[in-house]
Amino acid sequence: MRASLLAYRNLVCMESNKDLYSITENHLYSDSSFTNTVNGGDAYSFINMLSQFHSPNIVSSAITVRAKWFVSMNELEHVGRESHSDDFHGGWFNDEIAALSSLKLGVRFHAGDFIRTFNHNNAEFGDIIAEGSPPPNISFKRNAPIVPNAIKDIDCSSLQEINNIGKMSEGNYSSLIKAARTYQNALWICETNPNLAWLLLVSSLETAAQQWHKSKTTEIETLEESKPELFNLLNTEDYKSLIPNIAESISPYLGATRKFRNFCLNFLPSEPENRPGEEIFRICWKKQSLREIFNTVYNHRSKALHGGLPFPDPMCKAPNMGGHFSEICVTSLLTTLGGTWSSKDAPVTLNTFNHMTHSILNQWWSTLYES
Repeated sequence: MRASLLAYRNLVCMESNKDLYSITENHLYSDSSFTNTVNGGDAYSFINMLSQFHSPNIVSSAITVRAKWFVSMNELEHVGRESHSDDFHGGWFNDEIAALSSLKLGVRFHAGDFIRTFNHNNAEFGDIIAEGSPPPNISFKRNAPIVPNAIKDIDCSSLQEINNIGKMSEGNYSSLIKAARTYQNALWICETNPNLAWLLLVSSLETAAQQWHKSKTTEIETLEESKPELFNLLNTEDYKSLIPNIAESISPYLGATRKFRNFCLNFLPSEPENRPGEEIFRICWKKQSLREIFNTVYNHRSKALHGGLPFPDPMCKAPNMGGHFSEICVTSLLTTLGGTWSSKDAPVTLNTFNHMTHSILNQWWSTLYES
């Protein structure tokens, strides 16, 4: 068994009636506060630690993850002679759980190391281990969060759904955890580097969009749709046999804007529960308007990645107040740091786009289970 996607592989082993091997505990750190707890008979329990620290800039231990292990580390493959990184996401089991929890609730979570293990070799209360992964600090410019909706008082009961990830295909879970890890990183970086947070949020959506597109369209169909002239040149007796290999090689890079936009519009984000009271601070939450926003955001992403042009400065600022946090950046021309942007150029705040990304990815998540 490969030593990757462990949160998923553990559940697959449990559902295959493997014996319980051990139990571990680790903390999830956050600057949000939580109600309720998830502590049933499933593989993963999320025990609310009822933290007393509720200041927005204090990160504290908030939830204990108790994991039942049905896979032994001795069963995992050793490193072979060939490269294998298809499932690599830059983390271990505890990082997977933290990322999935972050995406599910839309809050910052940092994974602590295992702090207690229980197995047949140790005492009744398990072996206690010192914490080796303290949480990062969080700070806000001018004491005004750029993404205030990442700080919540929220019911954590929906973390129960993480116990269902074993019902996905391995490919679906691999895409989900990569999208979740990227989304989690965006929330941690957004207050100190909002431009990078924009790139990470778009990247998390692109990761999901790529997997969704593969389930809807074959690689050959993607090649024919995106590069009809090339497809027609290849679609002859001499070269037809090359089409599958060429399509497999280049289809992930074709129609990126269309994949991103269509994915976002298919899982149309829900309206925020608390919207500004005045229309002037709201975006138009209709499909055509959102389509234009997604196109503009992706265009900024491409300029940032390929041309070094950062996202417009108004899109990297804390939202203005208009009853509630403003959804738009500017209502007229705004000049700052040597640049000038109109409301069309800077159509949405990072705070609102975080809400959109969270809504879209969770709707996509709910479609990934095998029928």
